[in-house]
Amino acid sequence: MELSRRDFLKGSSAIATAFGLQSLGVFGGSDAEALETDNGGVPVIWLQAQACTGCTVSLLNSIYYTTIDNLLLNTLDLNYHPQLSAAAGNLAVSQVEKTYRQGGYVLVVEGAIPTANGGTFCYLWPGLTALDAVARYTKNAAFILAVGSCASFGGMAAGAPNPTGAKGLDSSYNGKRVIRIPGCPVHPDWVVGTIAYLIKNGAAPALDSYGRPLDYFASTVHSKCPYRESDEVSVLGRTGCLEELGCKGPKTRADCPNRKWNSGAAGQPGVNWCIGAGAPCYGCTEPTFPDGMSPFYSRGD
Repeated sequence: MELSRRDFLKGSSAIATAFGLQSLGVFGGSDAEALETDNGGVPVIWLQAQACTGCTVSLLNSIYYTTIDNLLLNTLDLNYHPQLSAAAGNLAVSQVEKTYRQGGYVLVVEGAIPTANGGTFCYLWPGLTALDAVARYTKNAAFILAVGSCASFGGMAAGAPNPTGAKGLDSSYNGKRVIRIPGCPVHPDWVVGTIAYLIKNGAAPALDSYGRPLDYFASTVHSKCPYRESDEVSVLGRTGCLEELGCKGPKTRADCPNRKWNSGAAGQPGVNWCIGAGAPCYGCTEPTFPDGMSPFYSRGD
Protein backbone atom coordinates (compact mmCIF):
# COMPACT_ATOMS: atom_id res chain seq x y z
CA MET A 1 0.00 0.00 0.00
CA GLU A 2 1.34 3.44 -0.93
CA LEU A 3 1.27 5.83 2.02
CA SER A 4 0.97 9.52 1.22
CA ARG A 5 3.07 12.14 2.98
CA ARG A 6 -0.08 13.73 4.42
CA ASP A 7 -1.38 10.41 5.82
CA PHE A 8 2.03 9.67 7.28
CA LEU A 9 2.26 13.04 9.00
CA LYS A 10 -1.30 12.81 10.31
CA GLY A 11 -0.40 9.49 11.87
CA SER A 12 2.77 10.97 13.31
CA SER A 13 0.79 13.89 14.75
CA ALA A 14 -1.66 11.47 16.38
CA ILE A 15 1.24 9.64 18.01
CA ALA A 16 2.74 12.94 19.15
CA THR A 17 -0.60 13.99 20.67
CA ALA A 18 -0.79 10.71 22.57
CA PHE A 19 2.54 11.55 24.17
CA GLY A 20 1.46 15.10 25.05
CA LEU A 21 3.26 16.81 22.19
CA GLN A 22 0.24 18.36 20.52
CA SER A 23 0.30 21.69 18.73
CA LEU A 24 0.11 24.97 20.59
CA GLY A 25 -1.62 26.79 17.75
CA VAL A 26 -0.73 29.61 15.38
CA PHE A 27 0.40 33.05 16.43
CA GLY A 28 -1.88 35.75 15.03
CA GLY A 29 -0.77 38.35 12.54
CA SER A 30 -0.99 39.06 8.84
CA ASP A 31 1.95 36.89 7.79
CA ALA A 32 1.00 34.13 10.22
CA GLU A 33 -2.52 34.03 8.75
CA ALA A 34 -0.99 33.33 5.37
CA LEU A 35 0.23 30.03 6.80
CA GLU A 36 -3.36 28.82 7.11
CA THR A 37 -4.41 27.59 3.68
CA ASP A 38 -6.71 24.96 2.27
CA ASN A 39 -5.42 24.99 -1.28
CA GLY A 40 -3.46 21.75 -1.15
CA GLY A 41 -0.30 23.45 0.05
CA VAL A 42 2.59 25.27 -1.55
CA PRO A 43 4.84 22.69 -3.25
CA VAL A 44 8.33 22.52 -1.76
CA ILE A 45 11.43 20.59 -2.81
CA TRP A 46 13.98 20.60 0.01
CA LEU A 47 17.45 19.46 -1.04
CA GLN A 48 20.15 18.71 1.50
CA ALA A 49 23.73 18.95 0.32
CA GLN A 50 26.90 19.20 2.44
CA ALA A 51 25.19 19.77 5.78
CA CYS A 52 24.91 18.52 9.36
CA THR A 53 21.06 18.61 9.28
CA GLY A 54 21.16 21.23 12.05
CA CYS A 55 18.95 23.66 10.13
CA THR A 56 16.27 21.01 9.67
CA VAL A 57 16.43 20.18 13.38
CA SER A 58 16.09 23.88 14.18
CA LEU A 59 13.06 24.16 11.89
CA LEU A 60 11.38 21.33 13.80
CA ASN A 61 11.42 23.62 16.85
CA SER A 62 9.20 26.16 15.09
CA ILE A 63 6.45 27.57 17.32
CA TYR A 64 6.39 31.39 17.14
CA TYR A 65 4.45 31.66 13.86
CA THR A 66 3.21 28.08 13.72
CA THR A 67 4.19 24.60 14.75
CA ILE A 68 5.95 22.28 12.34
CA ASP A 69 3.02 19.86 12.11
CA ASN A 70 0.66 22.67 11.13
CA LEU A 71 3.18 23.95 8.62
CA LEU A 72 3.57 20.55 6.95
CA LEU A 73 -0.06 19.44 7.14
CA ASN A 74 -1.93 22.64 6.35
CA THR A 75 0.41 25.00 4.53
CA LEU A 76 3.16 23.28 2.58
CA ASP A 77 3.14 20.33 0.25
CA LEU A 78 6.57 19.02 1.12
CA ASN A 79 7.18 16.99 -2.01
CA TYR A 80 10.67 16.00 -0.95
CA HIS A 81 12.86 16.24 2.13
CA PRO A 82 15.54 13.63 2.90
CA GLN A 83 14.43 13.32 6.55
CA LEU A 84 10.78 14.39 6.59
CA SER A 85 9.37 12.79 3.44
CA ALA A 86 7.23 9.70 3.88
CA ALA A 87 8.49 8.29 0.58
CA ALA A 88 12.01 7.03 -0.03
CA GLY A 89 14.10 5.67 -2.87
CA ASN A 90 12.69 5.70 -6.38
CA LEU A 91 9.26 6.76 -5.15
CA ALA A 92 10.73 9.91 -3.61
CA VAL A 93 12.80 10.72 -6.68
CA SER A 94 9.78 10.29 -8.96
CA GLN A 95 7.87 12.78 -6.81
CA VAL A 96 10.70 15.31 -7.15
CA GLU A 97 10.69 14.89 -10.91
CA LYS A 98 6.91 15.26 -11.08
CA THR A 99 7.10 18.50 -9.11
CA TYR A 100 9.95 19.70 -11.32
CA ARG A 101 7.91 19.16 -14.48
CA GLN A 102 4.92 21.00 -13.02
CA GLY A 103 7.10 23.94 -11.92
CA GLY A 104 6.15 26.82 -9.66
CA TYR A 105 7.56 25.24 -6.50
CA VAL A 106 9.72 26.65 -3.71
CA LEU A 107 13.20 25.17 -3.87
CA VAL A 108 14.97 25.05 -0.52
CA VAL A 109 18.64 24.13 -0.33
CA GLU A 110 20.27 23.24 2.99
CA GLY A 111 24.02 22.71 3.06
CA ALA A 112 26.95 23.84 0.96
CA ILE A 113 27.51 22.69 -2.63
CA PRO A 114 30.80 20.82 -3.22
CA THR A 115 32.23 21.88 -6.59
CA ALA A 116 35.62 20.12 -6.66
CA ASN A 117 36.09 16.97 -8.74
CA GLY A 118 32.88 17.66 -10.66
CA GLY A 119 30.81 17.76 -7.48
CA THR A 120 31.32 14.05 -6.75
CA PHE A 121 31.83 14.66 -3.03
CA CYS A 122 28.07 14.85 -2.48
CA TYR A 123 25.32 12.83 -4.17
CA LEU A 124 21.69 13.46 -3.29
CA TRP A 125 20.73 10.10 -4.73
CA PRO A 126 22.43 7.72 -7.17
CA GLY A 127 23.51 9.52 -10.32
CA LEU A 128 22.78 13.07 -9.15
CA THR A 129 25.32 15.29 -7.41
CA ALA A 130 24.25 18.28 -5.36
CA LEU A 131 26.00 20.47 -7.93
CA ASP A 132 23.90 19.06 -10.79
CA ALA A 133 20.73 19.06 -8.70
CA VAL A 134 20.99 22.80 -8.03
CA ALA A 135 21.57 23.48 -11.72
CA ARG A 136 18.51 21.40 -12.63
CA TYR A 137 15.90 22.22 -10.00
CA THR A 138 16.50 25.98 -9.91
CA LYS A 139 15.20 26.14 -13.49
CA ASN A 140 11.49 25.66 -12.77
CA ALA A 141 11.39 27.01 -9.21
CA ALA A 142 9.23 30.03 -8.41
CA PHE A 143 11.46 30.91 -5.45
CA ILE A 144 14.86 29.70 -4.30
CA LEU A 145 15.79 29.69 -0.61
CA ALA A 146 19.27 29.05 0.73
CA VAL A 147 18.61 27.94 4.31
CA GLY A 148 21.50 28.14 6.76
CA SER A 149 24.98 29.60 6.48
CA CYS A 150 26.35 26.67 4.48
CA ALA A 151 23.78 27.03 1.70
CA SER A 152 23.95 30.83 1.86
CA PHE A 153 27.69 31.42 1.89
CA GLY A 154 29.52 28.11 2.28
CA GLY A 155 29.61 28.18 6.07
CA MET A 156 31.49 25.59 8.06
CA ALA A 157 31.71 23.24 5.08
CA ALA A 158 33.71 25.87 3.17
CA GLY A 159 36.13 26.57 6.01
CA ALA A 160 39.84 26.24 5.22
CA PRO A 161 41.28 24.14 3.70
CA ASN A 162 37.97 23.28 1.99
CA PRO A 163 39.11 20.17 0.08
CA THR A 164 35.66 19.64 -1.48
CA GLY A 165 35.46 23.14 -2.96
CA ALA A 166 32.28 23.77 -1.00
CA LYS A 167 30.42 27.03 -1.57
CA GLY A 168 27.02 28.56 -1.08
CA LEU A 169 24.42 29.05 -3.79
CA ASP A 170 25.01 31.70 -6.41
CA SER A 171 23.22 35.01 -5.93
CA SER A 172 20.74 34.17 -8.70
CA TYR A 173 19.72 31.46 -11.15
CA ASN A 174 17.91 32.06 -14.43
CA GLY A 175 17.07 35.60 -13.37
CA LYS A 176 15.67 34.54 -9.98
CA ARG A 177 17.44 36.00 -6.98
CA VAL A 178 18.29 33.58 -4.21
CA ILE A 179 16.77 34.42 -0.82
CA ARG A 180 19.52 33.71 1.68
CA ILE A 181 18.55 32.89 5.26
CA PRO A 182 21.87 32.26 7.03
CA GLY A 183 22.54 31.06 10.55
CA CYS A 184 24.42 28.17 12.10
CA PRO A 185 21.86 26.87 12.65
CA VAL A 186 19.18 29.04 11.05
CA HIS A 187 16.50 30.37 13.40
CA PRO A 188 13.18 28.64 12.62
CA ASP A 189 11.32 31.98 12.67
CA TRP A 190 13.49 33.32 9.87
CA VAL A 191 12.53 30.40 7.63
CA VAL A 192 8.84 30.22 8.53
CA GLY A 193 8.41 33.99 8.44
CA THR A 194 9.97 34.19 5.00
CA ILE A 195 7.77 31.38 3.69
CA ALA A 196 4.72 33.17 5.13
CA TYR A 197 5.71 36.32 3.26
CA LEU A 198 6.10 34.41 -0.01
CA ILE A 199 2.68 32.80 0.38
CA LYS A 200 0.96 36.06 1.27
CA ASN A 201 2.60 38.32 -1.33
CA GLY A 202 3.71 36.01 -4.12
CA ALA A 203 7.01 37.88 -4.18
CA ALA A 204 10.29 37.94 -2.32
CA PRO A 205 10.59 40.20 0.73
CA ALA A 206 12.93 43.19 0.81
CA LEU A 207 16.50 41.87 0.79
CA ASP A 208 19.89 43.33 1.66
CA SER A 209 22.86 43.28 -0.70
CA TYR A 210 23.63 39.68 0.28
CA GLY A 211 20.08 38.48 -0.36
CA ARG A 212 19.05 38.31 3.32
CA PRO A 213 15.50 39.36 4.32
CA LEU A 214 15.65 42.79 5.93
CA ASP A 215 12.91 41.80 8.37
CA TYR A 216 15.51 39.71 10.19
CA PHE A 217 18.94 40.96 9.12
CA ALA A 218 18.67 44.76 8.93
CA SER A 219 20.45 45.63 12.19
CA THR A 220 23.65 44.47 13.81
CA VAL A 221 23.50 42.31 16.89
CA HIS A 222 25.47 44.96 18.77
CA SER A 223 23.00 47.75 17.96
CA LYS A 224 20.20 45.90 19.77
CA CYS A 225 22.29 44.20 22.44
CA PRO A 226 21.13 45.03 25.97
CA TYR A 227 24.75 45.01 27.12
CA ARG A 228 26.20 47.40 24.54
CA GLU A 229 26.43 50.26 27.04
CA SER A 230 27.74 48.00 29.81
CA ASP A 231 31.33 47.74 30.92
CA GLU A 232 33.36 45.17 29.02
CA VAL A 233 34.02 41.94 30.87
CA SER A 234 37.10 39.75 30.57
CA VAL A 235 35.69 36.46 31.83
CA LEU A 236 33.13 34.32 30.02
CA GLY A 237 29.78 33.89 31.71
CA ARG A 238 29.72 37.32 33.31
CA THR A 239 27.12 39.94 32.46
CA GLY A 240 28.36 42.81 30.33
CA CYS A 241 29.80 43.65 26.92
CA LEU A 242 31.76 40.70 25.54
CA GLU A 243 33.59 42.51 22.73
CA GLU A 244 36.90 42.15 24.57
CA LEU A 245 36.36 38.37 24.54
CA GLY A 246 35.88 38.22 20.79
CA CYS A 247 32.18 39.07 20.35
CA LYS A 248 31.41 39.67 16.66
CA GLY A 249 28.10 41.42 17.37
CA PRO A 250 29.25 44.81 15.97
CA LYS A 251 29.74 43.31 12.48
CA THR A 252 26.98 40.68 12.49
CA ARG A 253 23.45 41.33 11.25
CA ALA A 254 20.60 39.38 12.88
CA ASP A 255 17.71 40.06 15.24
CA CYS A 256 18.88 37.55 17.88
CA PRO A 257 18.81 40.10 20.75
CA ASN A 258 15.05 40.62 20.34
CA ARG A 259 13.97 37.26 18.95
CA LYS A 260 16.19 34.97 21.01
CA TRP A 261 15.88 31.18 20.80
CA ASN A 262 13.70 28.35 22.12
CA SER A 263 10.34 30.06 22.40
CA GLY A 264 7.98 28.36 24.81
CA ALA A 265 4.70 29.40 23.18
CA ALA A 266 3.21 30.84 20.02
CA GLY A 267 3.90 34.54 19.61
CA GLN A 268 6.45 34.63 22.42
CA PRO A 269 10.16 35.47 22.01
CA GLY A 270 12.71 32.87 22.92
CA VAL A 271 14.17 32.37 26.38
CA ASN A 272 17.88 32.94 25.67
CA TRP A 273 20.57 33.60 23.07
CA CYS A 274 24.35 33.30 22.78
CA ILE A 275 25.28 36.60 24.44
CA GLY A 276 22.54 36.23 27.02
CA ALA A 277 24.15 32.92 28.00
CA GLY A 278 27.49 34.66 28.49
CA ALA A 279 29.14 33.61 25.21
CA PRO A 280 30.29 35.99 22.45
CA CYS A 281 28.45 36.22 19.14
CA TYR A 282 30.56 34.40 16.55
CA GLY A 283 29.04 35.97 13.47
CA CYS A 284 27.34 32.92 11.99
CA THR A 285 24.99 34.92 9.71
CA GLU A 286 27.79 36.70 7.86
CA PRO A 287 29.37 35.75 4.51
CA THR A 288 32.84 35.63 6.14
CA PHE A 289 31.86 32.98 8.70
CA PRO A 290 33.72 30.96 9.89
CA ASP A 291 37.24 31.83 8.75
CA GLY A 292 36.74 35.59 8.70
CA MET A 293 35.24 35.47 12.19
CA SER A 294 38.01 33.37 13.72
CA PRO A 295 39.12 33.11 16.41
CA PHE A 296 35.65 32.97 17.96
CA TYR A 297 37.03 33.78 21.40
CA SER A 298 39.73 36.13 22.67
CA ARG A 299 41.54 35.88 25.99
CA GLY A 300 40.68 39.29 27.37
CA ASP A 301 42.94 40.68 30.09
